Amino acid sequence: MTLSELKEIALHAAKGTVPACYANQEVDVNAAFVDGLKSLAGSINQFMKNRYDIYDIIISVADEIVPKNVIAALSPIAEVRVIGQGEKAMFKRKLGKMRAKKFLTQVGLSGVYETFRLDADTFEVKAHAVGGGATIDFERLLDGAESLAEVMDIITEGLTDAVFVEVQRALRAALNAKGRPDANKVSSATFEADKMVGLMNTVRAYGSPVIFAPPEFVGAMGADAIVPITSYGTPTATAGIQGVYSPDDIEQIHRTGYINIFRGAPIVQIPQSFTDESNTKTQIDPQLAYVLPAAGEKVVKVVLEGATQIHDFQNRDNSFEVYAYKKMGCAILAHHNWGIYQNTGIAQTYDQPYGY
Repeated sequence: MTLSELKEIALHAAKGTVPACYANQEVDVNAAFVDGLKSLAGSINQFMKNRYDIYDIIISVADEIVPKNVIAALSPIAEVRVIGQGEKAMFKRKLGKMRAKKFLTQVGLSGVYETFRLDADTFEVKAHAVGGGATIDFERLLDGAESLAEVMDIITEGLTDAVFVEVQRALRAALNAKGRPDANKVSSATFEADKMVGLMNTVRAYGSPVIFAPPEFVGAMGADAIVPITSYGTPTATAGIQGVYSPDDIEQIHRTGYINIFRGAPIVQIPQSFTDESNTKTQIDPQLAYVLPAAGEKVVKVVLEGATQIHDFQNRDNSFEVYAYKKMGCAILAHHNWGIYQNTGIAQTYDQPYGY
């Protein structure tokens, strides 16, 4: 198998498609890709000789998959730009009666997300490097306990998740922008459907609302009662009568554990992960959900710049630490058209606890 053929198979394996050359054959594309990688790394000397070709395959897959995953997940609320290395990502804000209330949240000179007053019709979203690493234990690689395909999947998934983290950081920083009205914030010790509906109605004035939340928050929402607890048509607190719930909600919870729509508003889950080895600190605040308008001007601006970059480091035990990073940026065009709900009844596991 040539390097170009292996690269093509890698892209098809990542996308779940079948290359034309295998169209009439019963071939496991994933297995073919794993076997192809083994042919490039059958020994440590062979790996050292071919590692940059292997990294080039990982880069090709990441640059193909990450933008598509980001656009697919964030398209209801975000404008995503993919630009070349060194190019500028310029966004134009719409002028109108709300222009005096618009702020921009993006990375400031201090390296953290800050809120700025917008004075121009256009603004630039600057990208910064975000990445992570994976360790390749060569003995486990030779034994088949680990594979380079898994490393590729980890890197691709990690870069995609990094975009969600950046979006959340920018949203949180925009929360306390000067002049943000109380109608755009809710804080409760539990999930209360009527308060979420009130928040959605505020956002609905600017476009169809979309709920952007981590799985812990969505799980706490539960099935939505379409008919409250009643007795002969009169709302009461009769013990043992639980009300009526949407069959669709029950089916969604049965199949996935979560509802995916609330009162007509789609729910976009923010992928959750941990920042520590004990799995106690999360990278996304589980208490916060964001309600953003899908129509009209999109609140979230995301830029992906240049190609994914990879470098490695060899440890004394011959294991390799492979590091990948991609330049990305996020900004929130913050005014009165989006809201936030905090459910304080959910255990706070965010690595950087945040309050109002």
